[in-house]
Amino acid sequence: MDLEVRHLRYLEAVENAGSVTKAAAALGLSQPSLAAQVRRVEDLVGSRVFDRSRQGCAPTALGDLLLTRARDVLGAVEEMTAAIARFHDASANRMLYLGTRSTVLASRLGEVASAVFPGRPIDLAVLDRQEAALTALADGSADVVLHVDFPGRELVPPAGTRLLPVGREPVFLLVPEGQAAGPELDLAELAGRTWLLWASGDDEMNRHLVTECERAGIGTPVIRDHDLLTAGQVLRRGDFVVMPVQPLDGGGGLPGRACALRGSPLRFRHVLVWREGVVDVERIEALRDGLRSAYRLLVAERGRIPAWWAGNPGWLGSASP
Repeated sequence: MDLEVRHLRYLEAVENAGSVTKAAAALGLSQPSLAAQVRRVEDLVGSRVFDRSRQGCAPTALGDLLLTRARDVLGAVEEMTAAIARFHDASANRMLYLGTRSTVLASRLGEVASAVFPGRPIDLAVLDRQEAALTALADGSADVVLHVDFPGRELVPPAGTRLLPVGREPVFLLVPEGQAAGPELDLAELAGRTWLLWASGDDEMNRHLVTECERAGIGTPVIRDHDLLTAGQVLRRGDFVVMPVQPLDGGGGLPGRACALRGSPLRFRHVLVWREGVVDVERIEALRDGLRSAYRLLVAERGRIPAWWAGNPGWLGSASP
């Protein structure tokens, strides 16, 4: 057995009290228990640490040497404990830097994070491109990122970070009024249409779309970048186009009819990625749970086809995401 910090505290208490009996009372120990601990220390150091008499305990020459070093060690331990406490206090109050892709769910990120990290100031930045999000995590300018990835192109977290899935979300479609026969379409029915994709997005959705169109046997799709204004004009005009959209309406007043794809071949996954040592996993799990709850509320408020979730378990917004 080696000397432990508690042994040093026992010796200091005996020296300060002048007797084992008084020291035991101050420490909340029994006298026999403390006496046994002092004897163990003496066995370890190979000689008596205290001379005992009716007047009490006095350090021997070895005891003086040991107690001098013990006070140094105990002072260092107290300083270390205080430094750890200061670190945690500073961590609890420092700015929490969040990054997110522009999704409807992201509109609830700040609110949910404030509940998970009460009293902590939060800074939120839009990082629509995956490369920018990963760079922000790697260089420390983001502590936690809510982003998305696509089947077969799952996000690989940078070194020193971890990833936790939040849940899957289907891609719905907008087609001009009068061009959709029902609330669900097969991807193969969309052959020949021009696909309108956001000009501000990254290439991940484009690659996913190309893969799934080729898998459905309709070849490489024609993709046109657009902004909100031009998309509205094209849809309102009734061109032979289709526009992938989030199943939750983010606003903007786009015309057209919302349709689901049968089997949901177009889909993405929300993920939380965070820096290890900066945010603990329990808080991230609470953030995930809060986002799932927020999504269920958003389905009722903004779901483009509200009945879809009731018939499709296993997705964000369904009974069991």
